[in-house]
Amino acid sequence: MNRSNLLIALIFTLCYAIAPIGASAQDSWIDKLFGKKTQAAPTEHPELTELTVDENLLIPELTDKQAIQARKIQKKEADRIEANRNIAVELIRDDEVIQATIPASLLFAPNETSLLDSSDAILRTLLPCLRTPDYYHVLLVMHSDNTGNEEYNYAITTERVFAIYDWFESNGGCVEYVVPYAAGAFEPIKPNNTVAGRNANRRLEVYIIPAEQMFTK
Repeated sequence: MNRSNLLIALIFTLCYAIAPIGASAQDSWIDKLFGKKTQAAPTEHPELTELTVDENLLIPELTDKQAIQARKIQKKEADRIEANRNIAVELIRDDEVIQATIPASLLFAPNETSLLDSSDAILRTLLPCLRTPDYYHVLLVMHSDNTGNEEYNYAITTERVFAIYDWFESNGGCVEYVVPYAAGAFEPIKPNNTVAGRNANRRLEVYIIPAEQMFTK
């Protein structure tokens, strides 16, 4: 996954709230991934950088057996990640997907795009998720508050999310299935009219999604 392809994925949050991908494209990949019989010709693995956050969160659709397996693995992995008290962890999509949230202030100095030295211990907690290619699809979604203009907020979240992506790559992570998104200030989780609210809105969300290699054994 080269840098030019990744730039396609750096989109505003308003864009990644669009409707999910069409059933025909999704079903053809799911058929291949999980060995269902189909008359259609095999299709390639989807290009994750061409999908929105919401679209990436929809795939793969698991069978009942695979969902049970994924939930067991994800609960254990979520507990491991949550042991780092700097990372807030939630299980979503029927406990199949891990959402890990890190305050931007623990990763970057104010208005800076270079990672703090202290961020190493935080990001290293997530590194085991990137050891086996295609065991997980990982989405990196960087958010800001609304204190800057739209262009500035998008630019800083773009540079910051690439700094995190580059950190994983330089520290031995398999980033072929890691997709960065710059969300700017479009998805606040708190009102931006208080210091505490703005601090909460400046955050990195990491979505850890089961992928093909989780089900090959």
